[in-house]
Amino acid sequence: FVVISYIIIRRILPTVSQCPEKKAKNNLNPPLFIKIITFFIYTCQLAYKINGYPGKILFMAMPCNVLWTMWAALCFCPLKVQTMHILYQLIIPYTSLAVVAVATPDTSDLSMWMEVPFFFFMHYALIAYPIYFLRSGRISVLPINDDGLVSNFLKWWTLASAYFALFYFGVAVPLSLIFGINLNYMLSPPPNPGDMVSGPNFRLQSTLCCAAAFFFVQFAVTAAAVFGRAMGKSSLSVSKKSV
Repeated sequence: FVVISYIIIRRILPTVSQCPEKKAKNNLNPPLFIKIITFFIYTCQLAYKINGYPGKILFMAMPCNVLWTMWAALCFCPLKVQTMHILYQLIIPYTSLAVVAVATPDTSDLSMWMEVPFFFFMHYALIAYPIYFLRSGRISVLPINDDGLVSNFLKWWTLASAYFALFYFGVAVPLSLIFGINLNYMLSPPPNPGDMVSGPNFRLQSTLCCAAAFFFVQFAVTAAAVFGRAMGKSSLSVSKKSV
């Protein structure tokens, strides 16, 4: 998985859409209220992990905590426009992980003060952030260059799946085996309805489920964007005719 994912990333990354720098810089830079919320959540999450049981800090490598690291990088690191564009495009499908976390919450090791309410707050924020950026027009999943809609969709979905597999098979699995901590449920399956993910091949099943979740969210967001653009063109056409 690690080698295959690396090859996929090397082949696809140079072909993804290039974000126009002058137009995008202000849109891609998160507004102040997003930065304040991100700072608060990321600081609290680090505090919970550092003050928890031995090794709990390693859970910063869990999917939703990695998502918060991506948001923190967007808020506080001097990133190039294209890097920010790539992070936003990856965050869209990865938001499905926050949805799954809220739908099937695992709060078994959350024993510190207000840790359970914070768990839900930070996951709902992960869902709300992309919705705000998409609805405000700051980011879009539609093609920027001459790429077709389907080609653009498949590139970003494949890239998101490859990065996910590279990190969790290349980083999370070794850390889990070395420290004996169930990072990203790499040592035992996550809680899931009807034990769909189980047995000796649960890691492969989990990976396929994640790829399917990425596909569904990417498809839903793309379909909504296409519908919104069509409605906008229709409204513009009607207003021109009325004039």
